[in-house]
Amino acid sequence: MTSAAGETKLQITMLPSFSLYVTAEFRRSPNVERIAQASQFGDSITIAGPKGPEVIGTLRASGFEKPVLFDGMGYAGQELSVDKWVSTQHRAGADRALLPGVFIPWDKDDDTQLHRVISEQARIAADFDATMLIAIDGRQLARRHTALAAALIAAERPAALVLADPRDPLAIKGAVAGLRSLAGRAPHLSILRCDHGGLGAVAIGGGHAAMGLSTSTRHFVATGMKAHRLLDNTARVFVRSVLDWYRAAEIAGWSSAGAQLGCPLQCCRGESLARYLDGDLDATWHNMNALADFGDFVLNADPDDTLPSS
Repeated sequence: MTSAAGETKLQITMLPSFSLYVTAEFRRSPNVERIAQASQFGDSITIAGPKGPEVIGTLRASGFEKPVLFDGMGYAGQELSVDKWVSTQHRAGADRALLPGVFIPWDKDDDTQLHRVISEQARIAADFDATMLIAIDGRQLARRHTALAAALIAAERPAALVLADPRDPLAIKGAVAGLRSLAGRAPHLSILRCDHGGLGAVAIGGGHAAMGLSTSTRHFVATGMKAHRLLDNTARVFVRSVLDWYRAAEIAGWSSAGAQLGCPLQCCRGESLARYLDGDLDATWHNMNALADFGDFVLNADPDDTLPSS
């Protein structure tokens, strides 16, 4: 990532870009089919889990050429040696190497741990010419974004953040404003394992957003956090027209009330989203298309277009 002249070389995922975030394994088997599908969208693909480089290595042998980022999930307890993990990513053709990852828990009293951990990760990242991977409690973004930005600026290394919360970390009061402030100040910032809201960081000045396709891959639930669970087990569907996720049962209710729910995207060709109430239908292909359509909209927006002031 550093040239002979000592200047930082920007990889594609350090520029305004997005990817879909997919786990390397599904039920302990390589998630090859889903990865191949997701790789059709965005500027790259982000693979979660220590097996990611191995799975991508197999795909590379078959002609796979998409730029890739690897989330080793060290912040979730995966034990990874830094030197081996970095070299493994390079061998698999990573767009850039990420550190294994650490989690910084919430401390309501001060920012000492926040600064200390980021400073330590910055030193390691500099030694291995890598990007820091840091998972933070969503409250850090909502309530301590000034300290967080200061620590990331002082680190002088690219950083990839994962937000932790039992529900939606960007729904915490102040989190969106915090993301806006952070993306405009911290250099070469990536948001991984995020919802479509992570694209806001790219729109404001950040580098990359890797959007998850399921509840578990749109944020991180750290130890001690109680994950939010719904009794409704119908498919989760991303509704492009309103930029939000809804259960198929909810969508079917709108349909029965007379709402027109035909999806105009090529994946659906006008068919109603209420059809995903059928448990035999997988909404993932639609969700990939809908998220990617929004991602393309953000990246290709006219920079002169601004929202009217309130």
